[in-house]
Amino acid sequence: MKKSFKSLSALLIASLLISVLAGCANNNNGVATPETSAEPPADNGQAGDSPLTLDLYSDRAWYSDWTGAGAKRITEKTGISFNVKKPVQDDGDGKDISLMIASNSLPDIMVVDRGNKMLQQLVEGNYLYSLDELIEQYAPNLRSILNEQYGEELLANFKEEDGKTYKLISGYQTTKYLDEAKLNAGLAPVWLPQFVVRKDYYDEIGRPDTSSPDKFLAALEQMAKNHPDKIPYLGDKGQHSNDLGWFLPQFGIADYYLNGDNVQHKIKDPQWKEMVKFAFTMAGKGLLTKESFVNTGEVTAQKVAAGDVIVSALNSAAKNNTPPKDNPDTSFEMLSPFSSYMYPTIPKGWMALVIPKSNKNPERTMKLLEYAASKEGQADFFFGVEGTGKEGFVDLENGPHFYYDNSVANNYFKQGKPTFTTGFSDSLNEDWGGTWKQAGLGEPILLVANWAVSNSVFWDPQNQEKQAYDQLMAPKMKFFPEFDFVLDSASELGIIEAKINNLRTDYLTKLVFAETEEEFESVFSFLLDKSEELGIAKLEAEYTKQYADNIAK
Repeated sequence: MKKSFKSLSALLIASLLISVLAGCANNNNGVATPETSAEPPADNGQAGDSPLTLDLYSDRAWYSDWTGAGAKRITEKTGISFNVKKPVQDDGDGKDISLMIASNSLPDIMVVDRGNKMLQQLVEGNYLYSLDELIEQYAPNLRSILNEQYGEELLANFKEEDGKTYKLISGYQTTKYLDEAKLNAGLAPVWLPQFVVRKDYYDEIGRPDTSSPDKFLAALEQMAKNHPDKIPYLGDKGQHSNDLGWFLPQFGIADYYLNGDNVQHKIKDPQWKEMVKFAFTMAGKGLLTKESFVNTGEVTAQKVAAGDVIVSALNSAAKNNTPPKDNPDTSFEMLSPFSSYMYPTIPKGWMALVIPKSNKNPERTMKLLEYAASKEGQADFFFGVEGTGKEGFVDLENGPHFYYDNSVANNYFKQGKPTFTTGFSDSLNEDWGGTWKQAGLGEPILLVANWAVSNSVFWDPQNQEKQAYDQLMAPKMKFFPEFDFVLDSASELGIIEAKINNLRTDYLTKLVFAETEEEFESVFSFLLDKSEELGIAKLEAEYTKQYADNIAK
């Protein structure tokens, strides 16, 4: 999923200045305040494609300095370059933004994490332009591009209480994106949590069906009996100690439990209890040990690589892993997921672009966004230099980085599917981050991203193995935009939620490693009773309210 300001005194000063701003906003006693009018100012005269440098702030440390080859090509085409300010480490807490507000030094444009804690304050403090009005005045074609190529949700699902949209969100899974991903065998990512088995041990017992908890346990017991010197099942603490995360999708557990019209915490979901009971049964049979709750990922990976583990908590990409050291002639493979498998996703979006009222040239900025959002712009930002075939690559800066493969149809490009040239693809496989940086392309220079376009270069609908995986797993992907709840972590409800989640974590191993079923039931009842004492009913009332509001959108 950090900050660049390390001085506590500076932060205290910033907090004081923010308080002064808030207290003086209505009396204009010399402190600068944001414009109250929503009408954009007149353009400052810099028109056309004449050189223009805009100040851009990103709260992501990986954002480009706008000095790479890709950025330079975009500047040559548009006349616009950026003076980029960014933190040394990602600043999701918004400390940089707090200081900029306090010092009246907001930039022309901001590209920040959608979850940045100061983003909403920028909206509520009237520091930002409404995108609706900027689009209407300066870039009316942008609305059509967003609605038709990205999905209508971008301008509809992120409206504020005043009915206006201030954030242009990248990485939001619109219906249009989901349809395109399904069509191109690209919906189900390879990293979905799976149970992965050693092929030699699985072959040895006749490759039985493992698509239910009981069938999985029977197969695991048989393999463990044949190889008593091995660890039957092993994960790591990141996967298991908080919420048995690797088991959750196998049991089809969503982030929240919808009980009629009421939304409840997942610990109220009967399937959540069944999942924990499953782990309790595994532990009682000696198939699950405390190692899965205390090992680091590195320690677990070493044990799996050494051949010490029968079934591990990995994903479908494990088939490409080096064989276990004790048998170089075997491999790892994904077991059939449970029939109840469901991987839940709450579409939230990734990065948010906003335009402060400090912007020196709204018209040029919006024209730039209109280009960046278009298919032409997306190709320039994410694909690089176009070539005529897969073997045309020369170097990272000049490409050619991609070509249009006319043998594979694409809904966005009539020329065919965008496809990386062989040389560029090989370089990415060798050094992913370094290649993007040297080429000056991709996410580090994003303004807005249409994942239905930028991901198409990685999709291969003609790959039969990928098709088979997507046909198996895509129907098990479920999206819950109605569960996009917002709670201030410092508020009463945020604190209640944190306490209940900590309670769940504290009692999880007590449940899994209970000595008897009676003890399990007693501990589970205590967990529910304690959550009531902490105020879970009040929390669930807020979940239900926000759920109803989201459904009504």
